[in-house]
Amino acid sequence: MAQLRISVIVGSVRDGRISLPIATWVMDRIAARAEFDAELLDLAEWDLPMFAEPNPPATGRYTGEKQRAWAEKIGTADGYILVAPEYNHGMSGALKNALDTVYAEWGRKPVAFVAHGGMGGARSVEQLRQVAVALAMAPLSSAVHLQGAAKLREGDRFNAGEIEDRRLSALFDELLWWGRALNAARGGN
Repeated sequence: MAQLRISVIVGSVRDGRISLPIATWVMDRIAARAEFDAELLDLAEWDLPMFAEPNPPATGRYTGEKQRAWAEKIGTADGYILVAPEYNHGMSGALKNALDTVYAEWGRKPVAFVAHGGMGGARSVEQLRQVAVALAMAPLSSAVHLQGAAKLREGDRFNAGEIEDRRLSALFDELLWWGRALNAARGGN
């Protein structure tokens, strides 16, 4: 069976953000799984304009160069893992903007969440699930909520413990099941 292409999206663009070390941890762990072909998408490197395009993304009439490039990149994935910080009881503006920049490319694909911040990012994930449903995505029921993530950071590394690794492995299992099921339903491999 073909590998599932998974985009791991870093949901923060702040200087000194912990989202990037967490996303690197996710990438290290998913690389050990032969069923996945994962790619890291760092929103800080994409520099997407703040919903500046003239046409609603749902029309599919993308006009901006960055919007078209983002649509192409998002469209190639079979599923997504959003590394989601919680800012002021919600998702980051950069992550919301990235989701809002395109539309159809997200649809009928699974999305998983690895969250951090207050309450382990739970309120961010609640909002992201609502947005994911509006984008016709399939948000997974499980998520990895990292309590006290800053304490597990050592420079550019996120040093997860056994519990976090087990939770992430379970999330990969669920992502694999949904990814294969939805890929088959979309007529993929």
